[in-house]
Amino acid sequence: MKFRSSYLLTSILSIITIMILTGCVKKDPESHITQVFLAPLSPNSPSVDFVVNGAVYATGVGYSSTLGTIRYSLPYYTLEPKTGTVISYNYSGTTNPVASVTKDLEEDKVYSTYLIDSLSKAKAVIVNDNLSDPTPGKVKIRFFHFSANTPALDVVVLATSAKLFGNRTFNDQATNIAFESFIEVDPGIYTFLFNSTAGGANIYTTTAQTLLPDRIYTLAIRGFTTGTGSQAIGGWVYPNKP
Repeated sequence: MKFRSSYLLTSILSIITIMILTGCVKKDPESHITQVFLAPLSPNSPSVDFVVNGAVYATGVGYSSTLGTIRYSLPYYTLEPKTGTVISYNYSGTTNPVASVTKDLEEDKVYSTYLIDSLSKAKAVIVNDNLSDPTPGKVKIRFFHFSANTPALDVVVLATSAKLFGNRTFNDQATNIAFESFIEVDPGIYTFLFNSTAGGANIYTTTAQTLLPDRIYTLAIRGFTTGTGSQAIGGWVYPNKP
């Protein structure tokens, strides 16, 4: 009987100890994140560093020297949501910004930023990315006009003459939030015509682009209408959801 009482007492003490220790364990707080994408699309800007609130996320990223239509592949960066977040495109290796933008980054939101315009007028712009899934089997796509000296454009599908986007002007999403949105199209191989809204003259024709089902893409025009070499007018495609 003495043995059983001692055993019972030991068991009770063990349970109390476990409860005390468990109560003292510090649990990790639930993580809170946001995501931000950066792309240097100023044709005559030097290489830049991607800097968010003073932290460097990428260095020496230049405007693409690839002629024609390019596919951009740098990732979204995962950050902590914060009011007054400063996203800066700095001259590479310095703390001096080519341009920057300040934004209240919200939890579970996704954003894209772009360095645009000529170097003397460079500006950083930010848009909201609604990366909710498209209708099953469909594709989501949007268009940005990032060629500073190019007139208003219609974006037309070569094969069908369907107009996907009409009368889009330089950086117009900055004043019309509706232009941040994606539309849905069928998957397939697309060649896009960037045609002048006034008169319909073709400004640029992209290379054929494969748009896969259940994916999300951003399409843009870049460069200068009068530019030569790497600064010539061109297309830009990013798979937001590859």
